[in-house]
Formats: sequence, structure tokens, C-alpha cells
Amino acid sequence: MEPFDIETALKQHYGLDVAEQEVLGGESDHNVRIGTADGRQFLFKASAGSIDDVSLRWQADVLSHLADRAPDLPVSRLVPATSGAELVAVGSYAVRLLTWLPGTLFAEIEQHPPALLTELGRVAGRLTRALADLPVRAGVRSHHWDVRKAATAIDAGLGFVPDERNRRTVEHVLTWFDRVGATLDGLPTGVVHQDMNDFNVLVLPDGDTGVHVSGVLDVGDALFTIRVAEVAIAAAYAMLRKDDPLAAAAAVVAGFHSVVPLTDAEISVVFPLAAARLCVNATTWTRRLTTSDNRYAKERMRHTWPALARIVEISPALAEATFRDACGFEAAPAPAVTGQAAVVQGALTELDLTPRSDLYDDLDWSDPDAVTAAIARRRGRTTGVARHLTASLLHASQRSARAATVQLGVTLFPSEGEPLRTPLAGVVERTAEPLVVRHDRVWTCWWGLEPAVSDGMEIDAGTALGTGRDRVQVQLVTSAELAAEPPPRWVRPDDVPVWSRLSPDPSALLGLEPAQQPRMDVHDVVALRERRFGRSQRAYYRRPMNLVRGRGVWLYDEDGFGYLDAINNVSHVGHAEPRVAAAAARQMSKLNTNSRFIYEGIAAYAERLCATLPAPLEVVFLVCTGSEANDLALRISRQVTGREDMIVIDGAYHGNTTAVTGISPNRYKGRGGAGAPPTTHEVSRPDRYRGAYGHDDPDAGAHYAAEVAATAARLTAEGRAPAGFIAESLMGTAGNIVLPDRYLQDAFAAVRAVGGLCISDEVQVGLGRLGEAFWGFELQGVVPDIVTMGKPLGNGHPMAAVVTTREIADAFDTGMKYFNTFGGNPVSCAIGQSVLDVVVQDGLQAHAGEVGTYFLGVLEDLKDRHQLIGDVRGRGLYLGIELVRDRASKEPAVSEALEIAEGLKDRGVIVYPTGALDNVLKIKPPMVFGREHVDLFAEALDAVLLNR
Repeated sequence: MEPFDIETALKQHYGLDVAEQEVLGGESDHNVRIGTADGRQFLFKASAGSIDDVSLRWQADVLSHLADRAPDLPVSRLVPATSGAELVAVGSYAVRLLTWLPGTLFAEIEQHPPALLTELGRVAGRLTRALADLPVRAGVRSHHWDVRKAATAIDAGLGFVPDERNRRTVEHVLTWFDRVGATLDGLPTGVVHQDMNDFNVLVLPDGDTGVHVSGVLDVGDALFTIRVAEVAIAAAYAMLRKDDPLAAAAAVVAGFHSVVPLTDAEISVVFPLAAARLCVNATTWTRRLTTSDNRYAKERMRHTWPALARIVEISPALAEATFRDACGFEAAPAPAVTGQAAVVQGALTELDLTPRSDLYDDLDWSDPDAVTAAIARRRGRTTGVARHLTASLLHASQRSARAATVQLGVTLFPSEGEPLRTPLAGVVERTAEPLVVRHDRVWTCWWGLEPAVSDGMEIDAGTALGTGRDRVQVQLVTSAELAAEPPPRWVRPDDVPVWSRLSPDPSALLGLEPAQQPRMDVHDVVALRERRFGRSQRAYYRRPMNLVRGRGVWLYDEDGFGYLDAINNVSHVGHAEPRVAAAAARQMSKLNTNSRFIYEGIAAYAERLCATLPAPLEVVFLVCTGSEANDLALRISRQVTGREDMIVIDGAYHGNTTAVTGISPNRYKGRGGAGAPPTTHEVSRPDRYRGAYGHDDPDAGAHYAAEVAATAARLTAEGRAPAGFIAESLMGTAGNIVLPDRYLQDAFAAVRAVGGLCISDEVQVGLGRLGEAFWGFELQGVVPDIVTMGKPLGNGHPMAAVVTTREIADAFDTGMKYFNTFGGNPVSCAIGQSVLDVVVQDGLQAHAGEVGTYFLGVLEDLKDRHQLIGDVRGRGLYLGIELVRDRASKEPAVSEALEIAEGLKDRGVIVYPTGALDNVLKIKPPMVFGREHVDLFAEALDAVLLNR
């Protein structure tokens, strides 16, 4: 209908003065949002045909019944015409007017939290309950979208699907549907809405706690059918755009079950029906797009095929068991099975292939030949065995909702040519991979066998099934359907409790002794940490992971999830760097003592370290931590000058001893801080994003430094000239602040002019991290009087140093000995020299500069795409992303920063907020971080920002 005709009809039949019209989407009806002159809103629906059309009258029946039975349900109500009629004839159209429901389409919001999905299920249940006693109008018939007819609807459109992979996906789902089809007629029935898709559900914000369902639209597909259709359809569309579609569906099913309890038979068909409904959606709209350029059709298709590609990987048995758990059904006990014959001759040797196993310590686990050789050495002449439902580093994967890292079943590593025998009598159901044998009440699945039996063969316990191809995975399952599917070889850690019931441990069947007491998992570690550590010793993340291994730029947890480490400047040259680890082991096997003894390592390391620094920095004090280094530098500056006062930069952090906490505004001004000591004097952060002098000021460095000069002059005039000025060469904890040009030049000159010493804190950024220079202070064209260094020196080993001039070192020696038990010990010095070797030999300084430039460009591109990113900055491989809620006001996005860090962790990327306002994502990865890792980081961050 044309806008003029709509306006005329509404005036004539409803007495409304139309002020605005907005055309909405729809499959068959012409839907228009109406705004009236008095500020009200309505939904106008025009359908081609007569007002006596059975389907239109049926829809009116449904809406009237819901208004009577469940007036609190968020469903539109029919607005009668001035004549009292529910439908009005306007030319060739039947017209209805409905109340307007506020909200945003479910399809248009990026995140669907579990609470929203559960509420969606409850609303579906309330609709089903309210419609249960609605009589069906004569003439109302089934239609294309009836879930019972899914196979017919799919067949009508499958031939129009051009992509072979998509066709195979649909055909596989059809096997699921065919398996449950015969049971549908016996299920409970009733009238159901039957179309709670993501374009028919509205949501609204719910204060600070999230969103809630505010409306259910369009009863055009309402039908008398099986009751379970309602929850299956709601669950189907809830699975769209989900990293974990099964978890989304389970939340919907649990919500529905809390209102309308599902029977065992119903819950067994939910997942196949949901998957079939999405196949109907996909094939139908693909077919319709061949004859029209329908925008609504394209929107329906955009997410359906990708979702189906994920859903088809989910075992229906797993889905059913997951739904049963979500609804509180009691699990059936697994049958007890005892083996009657040995699977292999000889002894079994248990192999630990979990991520924490020492098998991998000196091994490249991505090299199959190296892994095979290592396993062969471990098992010797025996058969190796890897346990059921254990994570394996051999199948580790970057963390995601889909990553399957846990092996299902027991893996055997037999000697070449050794036959494997069935422990039970049975019938060979198939010899294609996997070989399946049906026994009494259970089935065994054998992966990796060269079969010596044939399909349909009856076999006795002890019959040779075949010989193994390197390794054989054996699974025990409790249902014919799961054996036929077949079960996956690897499963997600979150699904282990369910799989433990669907596929019991076959260890006893294979003659393997029970597993020993399991190691602590992440929950045990967190609980013990909370019991034995003070609350001030906080860990990263609300939902932490239990890390057990690192290599290069990757960290691995107990579940075999890999995490791209974008935060660990502690592991300067990479986690578990083999050359560094070997140097430590060699020296630990020879000598480790304290630095008052004479040994070559300490002298050689001091010489190597000084060679990286400009003159006159030549005297080394070796300590264990950056805090110790800065504490000693502070002590030296005060003792040598005979003064106490220090100039520091607001937001700086220099360590956790009592002395350096007093020169760390980040701590003494933060939560629980006691404020600045009287001897500490702050100057403004030289922050060109938030500070007084921005990127548009070419003399920003000089202007910020002028405050240092003014503070030094003031203190001198007050008779308390400063002992020194301490500055990070690039401010880390303050928010990854890059110092503007000339800042340190002018600041150092001003402090030295009044007799103070200048300290460069390189604990975070030294040893080539900034790319253009080995030490950060060199980028400012200065040489400090004292330089402190820490984290990078030992690649995770506790090492730090203070280096100063001979003149200052001699002035510090007043006769009192300085001694550090562990600083400069032989093992530390061997590690330090090895780290320097790796940095130089592998060209990591130049690498940091090249990759850092690329990284900064990628972050700039992300900034253009996402308004939440206010600023990106950095040098080399020390970068920051400042998040703001509004670019004009620069309101810090503090909670968002934490939320994004959690989201990145769940996608296998480690980064965390820092900064004076806790809104800067700090990026300081191991120096071996490459372009390919930058791309992984950017992809993950982009996805997290898009899904907020």
C-alpha cells in the first residue's frame, strides 16, 4: 500500500491522524510503524486478500486468546477499528492495527548474555502455556514452516544451494531429523507461536544489568503442532552468531523447561529439530533469492549458513545430554563393563601427554617425527597409553569456544605390527574409520586400525581386530546412535562432564590401572591461593586460567588452550627460550653461590652489560628485582648528594619497597595509598593525549620539562634542593606514555643545574624493546647519571641492575659495604649473558622496531573502526590502546577495558588494563612477537569490540 492510502485508511477506520510512517521488513505482510499526531505509535499490517481469510482470522484468534490468558506477556494487542472490527478491508488488502512494542530486534544486538537467553526460553514457555487450550479454527492447516515437515521443506530448496559444503551440512542434519522423525507423532501437542526467530523478538536495556525481552512479534505462523516446536525454534535462532551455539541453546531450553517441563522424549528431539529448522530457513531463503532480490531474505541468510557449519560439528548425543543437565534431569548410570581378554600382549606404560608433561620440555611438539621418537623412548618395548579425557599439548589450540583439546577415549601406542584384540565378544558393525564393535549394552570405537576383520563378523573376546597405524584411539560408548555418528576424537574441556557419561573411561576394559589422584585444577589453585596469599596480592582476570607451560609468544593452560601473550615483557626473548634454559641448567649443574666469591661469570656479565651503555656509565650493581634496583638508585642519589627530596612524574611506578613506593604516585595516590611523602614532588605527566600540551604542540616536550625546571628551582629556593629526578624512559603503569622530544634533555639539564642526579628507569623498556635504541633514554638524546634495569635481563629469572658512573659509585662508598646475596650469582649471570646473546644474534632490537611500526599501523586502523579507541601510542614493542566512552570528553572506559581484557582472554589473547585511569590496554609482548601475531591480536580485538 502507498503511504497516502495508509494515512487515509487509518483516518477513516481508526480515527487516527498520521504524522509519520516507517516501512518495516516482513516475509509476506506489508508492515509499517505509524506515529500519530498525538505522539502514539502503532504497527500497521496490510495483507493481500480478504478479511475473511482463515489465516488472518486465526491470527486474530491467537492474539485475542493471549490477551485474555496472559495479559502480561509482551505481545502486541489488536486495536479495534472505530466500528469494532478486528480486520478492515481496504481495497484488495485486509488491514489490522496493533499496539506498538518498544525495543531493538534480537538480531540487531551483538551480545546475548545467558540471562537473556534463559528469559527468551521462559517467554517461549509462557506463550506455549497460554496457548495450550486455544481451540483451532476450522480450516487452519499446516504450512511450510511446520517443524514436523522440515524434511519436505528442505527437499524443496536443497537443489538451489550452490555450495557443496552447505549441501553436505544440510544432508547431515537431515539424517538427524530422520532419526527422530518417527517419534514426533507421539509427543505432546498444542498451539504454538512457532516463529520465535531473531527478527520476531524485541529486547530493551534493563538498567545496568543487561537487557530483557520486551516483545514477541508476528503470530502468522502459529499452528497446532508438537509442543516442543516452540523451544526448538527459539533455540535454533539463539544459536546464530554464537561462538558456542550449544551453550546458547541450553540456556533457552533451561528457561523453557522452568515454565513448561519437558518430557524425556521431547528433550531428545530439541537439537535435531532446531538444526532442521535452520536448514529450512537456509534452503528456503536461498531458493527465494534465485527469483527476487529480497533484502529480508539476505538478512535471514547472512548468519544462518555459518551457524549451521558450527552446529553440524556438535554431536546430537552431546546436545541432548547438555540440555538434560541444564534442565536438571538425573543422568543414567553407565553400565559396568569388565574386559575378558587382553587388548595387547605385554606391559602397558602410562604416557603423560598433558600440557604440563616434561615430555615436551626439550621437544618441538609441532614436529610429528620428534614426538613419535620421544614417545617411543618413553614406552620402550611396552605399549604406551594416554588416558581418557585428558588434554594433550599435541592437540593444543588457541583458546576459543570451539577449541577441542581433550582426547575422548584411551590412546594406545603399540609396537609396530602388534595386533590389537577385542576385550569383549561382539559383532563388527563396520570396519571403515573408526572400526565399531557392538558388544552387550556398549560399543567400542577403534581409530587408527588396519582391520583384520570384516563387517558383520561375529567375534570372540581376544580376536585380533587389526594392527595399529602408529597410535590407536579406543572409545567406549553407550548408544548405537553415538557409535554410528561416530563420536569425536577430541572434545572441548567444558564438555568433559557430559562426555564422561556418554563415553565412559575404557581403561579397565583395556587392562589399565585406575588413574592416580588428579592434579590440582584452576579452581583448586585459586582456592589455595586465596587461602594462603594476602588480598593485596591480586591476580589477573575474574575468570583466570591455570598456566602450565610457555613457548615463544604462547602460554598454555591445563586444558591445552593457547594464549597469545601480548603483555609479558618479563619473558623478553620468549617463553622457555631453549638457549637461555640450557645456559641456566648448565651453570646450575656447575656452581651457584653468592657474589662475594670470585667467579668469571659475574665479571664477564658486567663487562657485557656495560658495553651496551654509553660512557660514562660503567659501574654495575647487580640485584634481583626492579624494585631493588630503584631502591638502590634512590639510596645512591640521596647519599651522594646529601639531599632527600626527589622529583617524580605523576602516575609513575618505580617498585614496591617502602622507599620506592614513596616515589611512585601510581601507588601512594591510588586505592589504599597514604599520599606523597614530604620529600616527594610531582610534576605533570608529559601526556600528549590528555595533558596540557598535545600532539598539536611541537614544543610539548620543552613545555612539560619547564615544570621540572620550575620545581627544581622552587625546591632550591626553599633550601631543599632535589637529590634527583627519576623518570621511566617510556611510562608504563602511567598508561604507556611516550615522552615527547626534548623532555628528558631539558628536564635533566634543569635538575643537574641545581646539583641533582638524573635516574633513568629502564626496568620496563630496556634491552632493545623500543626498536630504535637499545635503551629508552637514548631516544631522548641523554645519558643519565644512574640507570636501573630489571625485567628483561633474566627472561623471567629474577635479575636486575643499577649502572652508574665511577665518580658516583666512588662517592657512594663511604665505608659501609653493599652486598646482595643473590644479585649476580653465577646462574643469574649465565642467564643474563644468554639473553644478551639472543637479543644480538637474533636481531631482536631491529625486529621490535619493524614489528612495532606495523603493530602501531594496525592499531590505527582499528581506531578508525571503533569509537571506543581514543588513542593508540607506543614505540617498538611497547604500545598502549587508550579506551574512552566519548572521544570529545575523553571519559575513561574503565569497566569496558576490563571487559575487553576478559573477552580477549576468552579468545586466547592476553592483555590487561593499566594507566593512571585504568583504561589503557598495555601491549608489551616477548620480543619474538611477529607480524603474524599482530594480525591474530588485531583480529581478536576487532571481534571483541564488535561483539560488545
